[in-house]
Amino acid sequence: MPALRELQVAFAAVVLQREEPAEHGLMLAPADERLPRRLGVYRVNARENFAAALAAAFPVLALELGAERFRGLAASYQREYPSPSGHLFEVGRRLPDYLAAELRGGPEEYLADLARLEWAVQEAMVAADADEPFDAVALAAVPADRHAALQVRLHPSVRLVATGYPVFESWQASQVTAATQRRPGGRPVPAPEYLLVRRHEAGIELWRLDAATFEALSAIAAGGSLGDLAERALSGSVPPDPGAWLTSWVARGVITGFDASASS
Repeated sequence: MPALRELQVAFAAVVLQREEPAEHGLMLAPADERLPRRLGVYRVNARENFAAALAAAFPVLALELGAERFRGLAASYQREYPSPSGHLFEVGRRLPDYLAAELRGGPEEYLADLARLEWAVQEAMVAADADEPFDAVALAAVPADRHAALQVRLHPSVRLVATGYPVFESWQASQVTAATQRRPGGRPVPAPEYLLVRRHEAGIELWRLDAATFEALSAIAAGGSLGDLAERALSGSVPPDPGAWLTSWVARGVITGFDASASS
């Protein structure tokens, strides 16, 4: 008798890859004429639940493709990347990279960027809340000679997305049109776009950013210090006045804390 893990892997291949039980040495009541129908129930449920979870995570992509094509995409993606856990939220994590590989160089490669944005929205929706509001009094208490080593923190829900195609309008249009209505217009023309995704009290918020602001926020997300930002400002790669720039993003709730321990 196969070990439990071997049995589980074999059963997944039978259900998801539509392989035959005999190919894996599984003796699943071969004399039972109801076996094909029973396996069919598992196969249909696995396929439909996966596709429904994927459509819930990528509603704009589903509109762009149409129901039939999206179901075909879900089926091919599931064969390549079956669900990595029992939590259906995780089924879409690898879809942007899958689409990027499948569509690279073709007329629909922009869909990979759209999927990347939609996944960032999904992550923002389930991210943690900020522990507490930005503490300006505590910041003022940090000696000036330690400011350069300070690291500021973005709100946990913030996601930064750089794309090769402008996909913001597709996402924005989907928020104000009927759920069954496709976005008007043709395929976007290649052009870089820099986006910030954040969750706040009213829901998900998206901002277009310029390249300098995107680089500065990316540096913060990577753990860069205020001194790093100042050096980048001198080179012109980030906004020229880091102090005023940081203050504006604190006011918007995007920067929500700082780490003084790095400066000690």
